[in-house]
Amino acid sequence: MPSTAPSLPLRYPFALGPMGTPPPVVHWARAHRPVCPVLLPSGARAWMLTRGDDIRSVLADRRFSRGLAFAGAPRVVGEDVTAVPGSLFNLDPPDHTRVRQVLAPYYTRTAAARCRPVIRALVGEALDKVARGPNPRDLMEAFAAPLPPMLACALLRIPRQLWEEAAAGFAAQMSFADDSADVAAATAAVSDFTRRAVGLRRADPSGRDDPLGALLTAYEAGVITEEELHGTASYLLVTGVESLVSPMATGPLTLLLHRGQLLRCLADPALWPGAVEEVLRYHHNGVLGLPRVAVEDVELHGTLIREGDAVCATMLGATWDPAHYRDPARFDVQRRENADPTFGAGPHYCLGAAQARTALTLAYRALFERLPGLELAVSPREIAWDTTSMFVRPAALPVVWR
Repeated sequence: MPSTAPSLPLRYPFALGPMGTPPPVVHWARAHRPVCPVLLPSGARAWMLTRGDDIRSVLADRRFSRGLAFAGAPRVVGEDVTAVPGSLFNLDPPDHTRVRQVLAPYYTRTAAARCRPVIRALVGEALDKVARGPNPRDLMEAFAAPLPPMLACALLRIPRQLWEEAAAGFAAQMSFADDSADVAAATAAVSDFTRRAVGLRRADPSGRDDPLGALLTAYEAGVITEEELHGTASYLLVTGVESLVSPMATGPLTLLLHRGQLLRCLADPALWPGAVEEVLRYHHNGVLGLPRVAVEDVELHGTLIREGDAVCATMLGATWDPAHYRDPARFDVQRRENADPTFGAGPHYCLGAAQARTALTLAYRALFERLPGLELAVSPREIAWDTTSMFVRPAALPVVWR
């Protein structure tokens, strides 16, 4: 926590804590300014929430809307995923409920369990490439970054080659390094990619028993609009890839930094799901989160949030809130509290939570069993963190194995 009070509004992005832990300023805000003014790179202002109870309440409160697909809406940098019309991400109930019901059967725990053979095979394919490559190796480049798009393409039945042609746009959408025009161009490129992917699936006669196929069937039945078809297909791709890259890297890194707990997981594979929960709690994906907008005046902790104000719920604030997590700075794969707050709350609770947990559990276990003696190839102090992305992740993860 900063020794002196920072000047307000806080300027985002914030400097991370040691080894990718939450920015000290988040802890300061939780203690001193639970509704804290923040200046975004776009120039927009937002209120940052950092207490678990406040975050849970606001995420379930219909006075705060996710419908930001309008001109002049507050953005972090530019016209990013929050600007895509028809995306499940940007819909409020009842429209959100109607579209989510189309996809829900494919994202239950049972559905995630059915995907285990496909996920296990793709994890094995990725690790085959790692094992055949140089040693030492950058695990970020060789494993954490390529595996999530492999999974997304398989589960949504999209050709990998098509993904590779558009991959840069997905990362640029969530980048601090680009200006607003570049972010808007990346969002347009992702939308174009999505239309191509949907067009290919529409012409595919081999079946539609998957999320993208279900959206197509719902559109043809008049259940969802064409805008919702393309917007939500884009949402599935963006959230299914970029949000999974980070824990694919922070998980192995944090386990290597806590080798005693890693050894416990290797000795008792029943602990791997707990390791996933703790990685998700400890690092989450990003720091500030994407904005919501107040649709009426709301007072919270004596601060008036006016109609039209942006509000950002800092999920790392929730998962490190000592009111809900005992000794939150301690990494503990056997922690009793789970990582549910990292997936949100209310109607927008992460659709793919069960699938993400399944993929990470299989990936962590396979990685450490396949590459015995895996360890960092550099000192932990030499690990650089990505300062260009909204997601918390190392810029590179050099490792070596026997």
